[in-house]
Amino acid sequence: MLDAHKQALMARFGAADAYDGAAHIQRRCAQLTADTIATTCQHAPQQILEFGCGTGFLTHHLRHHFPEASILATDLAPGMLARAEARLGHNNIRYHMMDGENPDVSGPFDLITSSLCMQWFQNRPQALERLCTRLAPNGRLIVATLLSGSLQEWINACAAENAPCGVPHYPTQEQLMEDWPTSLAGEGHWQSYDLIDPTPSASAFLRGLRQIGASLPRNDARPATGATLRRAMKRFDAEHKGVTYRIGIGIFHKGHTA
Repeated sequence: MLDAHKQALMARFGAADAYDGAAHIQRRCAQLTADTIATTCQHAPQQILEFGCGTGFLTHHLRHHFPEASILATDLAPGMLARAEARLGHNNIRYHMMDGENPDVSGPFDLITSSLCMQWFQNRPQALERLCTRLAPNGRLIVATLLSGSLQEWINACAAENAPCGVPHYPTQEQLMEDWPTSLAGEGHWQSYDLIDPTPSASAFLRGLRQIGASLPRNDARPATGATLRRAMKRFDAEHKGVTYRIGIGIFHKGHTA
């Protein structure tokens, strides 16, 4: 049973009909994640689990790099799965509705991966342990998520105008290092990258978040509205021409023994 937060996420992403046209950073991050996978996996994985597949940006790269693999593409939102299926079809890909934080598939998988989904998790250490448990011996989990410092330009504009800001509190790289499972044989590390998304205005930035379904504020905050919001937008427009997305890519290599 999904809680209210997960239900809201499912509804927003499921209704994001304009996702493919607005998800510029998501495309770039999927490419970055795919490149990392291609250079990290010394042997082509045969069984791949992708969680939070969205409309299939990363899924497309996975099939290109590993044409002999069996890919299970999953997402919380049925609407996203339907769009991925329409774009990519069924050649080596199966689709399954699943909450990546609470995987209901057993595996084992040679590769478990995701691009820009894990930032929505409510309990990262628990989720990472559940996911890594489903790795085959010598398998890898390779995921991309947002780090502290993401959307900092908008956060700063809101702070300068004393406007409430609903941007989530993204973790630091050091915090993510502490989240790797300790009950499993294996080793994990994180690396970070900054992607800049040019934007002509705060209005365009906020509209883009709504178009991809990513405008849900964190649970303990309400975003600015009315005159307060307009002041923050004006401040942003005066000082910034883009928004930074700080990407963390995590790699966990499971030991050879189960």
